[in-house]
This record gives sequence, C-alpha cells and structure tokens, in this order.
Amino acid sequence: MLEALRKGAGSWIAKIFIGLLVLSFAVWGINDIFTGQSSTSLATVGDQKVTEYQFQEVFQRELRQLSQRLQQQVSVDQARQLGVDRQVLQRLISQAALDDQVASFTLAVPDQAIADRIVKDRLFQNAQGKFDRLRFEQVLANNGFNEQTYVAVERQNILRAEIAGIVDRGVTIPIEMIKAIHRQQNEARTAEYFVVPASKAGKIAEPTDAEQNEYYDANKRRFTAPEFRTLSILRLDPSDLAKGIDISEENLKKAFEDRKDGYVTPERREILQMAFTSTEEAQKAYDRISSGTDFVDIAKERKLTEVDYVLGTVTRAALPDKAIAQAAFELAEGAVSPPVSGKLATVVLKVLKIEPEDRKTFADVKADLQNQLSLEQAQEEVANMHDTVEDARAGGSTLAEISEKLNLPLINVDTIDRNGLGADGKAVKDIPATTEVLRVAFESDVGVENDPIDTANEGYAWVDVDEVTPEAVRPFDEVAAEIKTLWVSEKRRDALFKFAQGLVDQGRDGKTMAELAAATGETVQTTEAMRRRDVSDVFSATAISNLFQQKDGGWTLAPIGKGDGMLIMRVASVTAPEFPKDTAEVKSLSQQLDRGLGEDLLQQYLNGLQETLGVTVNAEIWERLRGSGT
Repeated sequence: MLEALRKGAGSWIAKIFIGLLVLSFAVWGINDIFTGQSSTSLATVGDQKVTEYQFQEVFQRELRQLSQRLQQQVSVDQARQLGVDRQVLQRLISQAALDDQVASFTLAVPDQAIADRIVKDRLFQNAQGKFDRLRFEQVLANNGFNEQTYVAVERQNILRAEIAGIVDRGVTIPIEMIKAIHRQQNEARTAEYFVVPASKAGKIAEPTDAEQNEYYDANKRRFTAPEFRTLSILRLDPSDLAKGIDISEENLKKAFEDRKDGYVTPERREILQMAFTSTEEAQKAYDRISSGTDFVDIAKERKLTEVDYVLGTVTRAALPDKAIAQAAFELAEGAVSPPVSGKLATVVLKVLKIEPEDRKTFADVKADLQNQLSLEQAQEEVANMHDTVEDARAGGSTLAEISEKLNLPLINVDTIDRNGLGADGKAVKDIPATTEVLRVAFESDVGVENDPIDTANEGYAWVDVDEVTPEAVRPFDEVAAEIKTLWVSEKRRDALFKFAQGLVDQGRDGKTMAELAAATGETVQTTEAMRRRDVSDVFSATAISNLFQQKDGGWTLAPIGKGDGMLIMRVASVTAPEFPKDTAEVKSLSQQLDRGLGEDLLQQYLNGLQETLGVTVNAEIWERLRGSGT
C-alpha cells in the first residue's frame, strides 16, 4: 500500500493521501474474522469457499519460490516467521471475494484467450521469441503446476483482473501534484558552510559523585545486562556425515558415466543472421559481403536493428531451425554462409566467435564427484540418524551423550542473548539455523526437551538450555567508568550545540558567514549543487533535511556526517528543476504514482467487498494447519 507513492514522492506524499484513502488492513489484522465453527472449509467469503487443499497447495508453492529466490531451503517455521502463511490466507480471501463477483456477473473466458495468453507469455518463449513447449512444462514444474491447474489458475486470474480493472481503470494523479513531487525529488541547493570542531565545546569537568549517581538512576535501562543463556546444540548435517563416507573407485566411475552429459559444456557460437524474403535477394547480399562489404553495414542499409540480426552466443540446440543450426555450426570463425533456406525465411549467417566444447574427464571431476556422492548418501542417512537421536532422547540420553555415541558435533555456547550476541557484545558464530535455534532456546527453559529444528541442506539441530542468567541491572561500581565517559560526552555535545546555535543566531541577526568562520578560526566553503538524497561524510541526513527546510539565505546547523563537529550552514542558492512533461523520467514517475493510487483504491474495494460479503476463518482448521508441517 502506497509503496510506489512513497518511493516516488517521499513521506510527505503519504500524509496527503492518508486523508483521502482508507489504508488496507495489514496481513496481521485479520484476527477478528477467526471463528471456532465446525466446517470443512478453511475460510468462507460470501458463497465462496477456501479449502485446506487450496491453502496447502499455494503455501507450498510460495515456500518453493521463496527458497529459489534466497538460494537456500526455507523451512516451514521460517516461512511462518516471515508471515508467509498469513499472506497466503489473506490473498486467498481476497481472490475468493473477487470470485464471488465473477460468479454474480456470470463472466467467462474462452479457451482461445487462455491459449493466446500462454503463447505470448515471455516466460514460455525461447531465444527467438517463439513459444517453447518444453520450456512451458519446465517453468510450470518448477513452480508446482501442471498444465491443467495452470490453465485453471490463469482463467480465474483473467476474470479477477477484469473485476479489479473496473476499480482502478483510468486512475491518474493530477499533473500539479506530479510537478510538486518532481520538484521535491530534483530541487537542488548550494550552501555556504564551515565546521565547528568539538574543541569549541570547551573543557568539560568530570561529573561529581552525585551527578554520576543521578545519571545512573535515570539511565538504568542503559546499564541493564540482557538475559543470557548457556546452550548445548547437537547438529545433524549431511556435510558432517559425508566426511565419513568413502565412495569406491568403481562407483565413482559408474556415476561419472551416468552423469557425463552434465560435465559437457556444448560448443557455443556468436552468430549474426540476416533474413530475406527471397533466395535471390539473399544471394546478392552474400555476393556483396564476399566482395568486401561489411555484414553489419548491409544490415543497417536494410534498416535492421541489432535485435533483428544479432542472435547472440548460442548452442546448436538453441537454434530451432535445424537447417540454419547445421549451417551456422559448420562455418569457420569469421566466415559468412551462402544463402540458407530455413523454415520461415532464407538467411545469411556470420560466425563472429567460437567457444569450443568443454568436456571434463573423470580425473577432472573425481574429487567433486566424491564429495557430491558422499553428500547424497549422507542426505539419505540423515532421516535414519534423526530417528536414532530421537530414540536416544526418549531414552533419557543427554545431547552430550548422544554426540559422543553417534560422533555428531556438539556446539557448547557459554553465553548468548536472544539477539545472538555473547557477553562481549559480538555475534556468536557457527550456530545452525540461528534464528530458529534462538527462538526455541529463549521460549524454552532448563530441563525442557525441545523438538528438533530444520536446518539448511535438509539437516536438523537439537537445542537444550543448560543455564539461564536473568536480565539484571549492572552494579554501579561495574559501570562507573562508562557512566563518566557517557556523561562527559553528552555534556560536550550539549555545549557544542549551544555554541553552534549561538553562531547561527548571530548569522540570522546579520553577521556574514565569513565573519563567523574567522571568529572561530575556520574557513568558509561552498558546496556543489545538492539534492535531498546527497548524504555524505560531511553532510549527514539530518544536515540535508535541515538545509532543505530553509528558505534561500536561511541559516541552520546539524551534526557533521562523520566525526564530532557541528556544521554551520546557510542556503546560498535554490534551483528549481524544469518540468520536462514528456520525458521518460516524468512518465515513469506518473505511472508509478498512478499505480500506487490504483493499488490503494483496489485494496479499499476489496476491504469493502469482504465486509459486505462476510469473511470467516475456521480457527480450528487454521491452528491445525499452522501446527502441522504444512
């Protein structure tokens, strides 16, 4: 909600629209629609039902996609911590509300419209922009679909989009507001400034005993040590088991034969291709090239762009036309082919560069293959080892005893807080599934046996709490030196600010920047033109913000970006940007703002629709789903 608007315009734009738009409820704001009613549906929206199967299917698909994006396995518990389950439920509820409207309007989508949509989808097209059946099936499989379910989902999406489109169609931001946003983003300012060093704060006397005690009493939270816990963590990871697995030479060679195609990088060629409507026209072009005319020059004469004649660096398999593929891969590097009759056109080809096939030998991949097979075998053994550990736990064995008996790593953590920091304030390293282990450890207690935790690479971790050190205020004597340092630092900062504010007041009363700088022994400098985003080591975010709040000639101050000094600043010039209405920049901004407003209006509509139809979620089914391995 409002995300595009915020990005395009900054926080003040959001404030304008808060008065005009009703913000949608957040993902976590649906508690009031949960009921304990007996029902076979997870949720009901009007006459539409959201089933357990629908939720599980979409949740698992989201889990796979999230794991792919993060390039690591995301567990069910981790996904729940991120709110994925709530997001999926809310999305299904919103879709059900739209489906109810679709049903009431008796809308339908012809099969041909679905087919056209799939064929035109770039996700399913090859390098030549043609629909690729194999790619279509691969993309669907990777995202947990088959063709039947995908077509059904797309059909319903089209219908929902028709309903949603009625709401946000024609939504536009007024041009005057776009101008204001554009100015806010692009206005430039220069400033005269000098830096008041920290030494100008003067000498700060050390605090008296009474002042230290007063500071301690007023800031006890600051001197409170967090709760610490001592943990024992048993790790079961395929990589640990793999270290003890040896693969015979015979099995390595057999695996190499089975997988040798995976160790071959096929030959690739950088190819240019010009298509012609007739063989005669192609022959004329080939003759000119053979006589010395450059291939690219002829392409340009024919008003072709690089998109038209550059195929890129491709393998033979990437060229769908077998005749063209054969001709292209028989040419020498730098050579041009005579006319080649393809399925759709006659072409002339040129090979710019050849990358030869790279075929790895058994010796090349033996070490990697050993690691790979060991890990695969270890992954198969993890489930059995998991059961062995659980049996031992049920029999009363400690994690230390299990570690010794099964030769599994035991990680002993002396002190750690809930943020993963040790007593020294540094992050404790080498904890598997850190976030989940800490959550379990700090929700548990000494002597409580916790469930195993899923880790990356299909492993597990068990955590026991050995000792709890409660949160406690550190004694005064222990933090006395820290108190003194903090007290002096704050007093110095206050004194420096007071000194700098006095200089700013003098500037506002008529003194020049040069006079003030000379009185403090500093030199006046003038900035280049700066925009609101131009934060630097000198100009902190606070300094930039203060500067842009002043009128031309206005005075202000702020802490320096890095260091202990204070900036004394005066706005030297303000340059309002031109508003180039028809440029790509302004069009992009307008589209971004329109989209943000449209999304908010659509969410308003969905909220109202759900309120009108009535939404209930079966709490019993929901809790069962959340407590299972959904």
